Amino acid sequence: MKELIKSCVSGSGDSDRHGIVIFSIALASKGHTFIELGVRDGHTTKPIVEAAKINDAEVYSVDVDRRDISVNYKKWNYCISDSIKFLENWEKDKKPTPDFIYIDDWHSYQQVKKELEIIDRICSPSTVILLHDLMYGETCPFYHTDLTLNFGQWAEGGPYRAVAELNPQFWEFSTLPWNNGLTLLRKKYSNKYARK
Repeated sequence: MKELIKSCVSGSGDSDRHGIVIFSIALASKGHTFIELGVRDGHTTKPIVEAAKINDAEVYSVDVDRRDISVNYKKWNYCISDSIKFLENWEKDKKPTPDFIYIDDWHSYQQVKKELEIIDRICSPSTVILLHDLMYGETCPFYHTDLTLNFGQWAEGGPYRAVAELNPQFWEFSTLPWNNGLTLLRKKYSNKYARK
């Protein structure tokens, strides 16, 4: 916990200041199934795993590349996979409803939109979804809305556009405005899918 607090106060990574929030939300969910989409250096894996240890939760960390991070937890599963394929397999295999999902992988609009479409089918209103990078860098509290980018990580409006297009009748979200933003997303209810 001391390492997590130190990282939050003086860390230089783009998600370091969110570590305690991620830990707290995952812990407070009292969930037993956590999914992390995008691992990179493991800065967010650590708080998720620490919360999972307390909750005795299963953690699935997903990345397209093998990342050299060390995690000492028997219920941590590292999955080398595209996030969309991982989620499609989750749905197809009828795995348990995730209690906590963290999204910080490829940020293009099409990628995040597709992830959210699948998540809509596998989650319930009690599932807590966090998304990183809906805002511009550092502490600039403005949503990343550039529609002029046609290729790459932020193409077509990036993750903000995918979230902003969700029907507010069924979804709600709010964003912490620092370190590229950390967005809390929750499904209010669904008339299409009724999972507990």
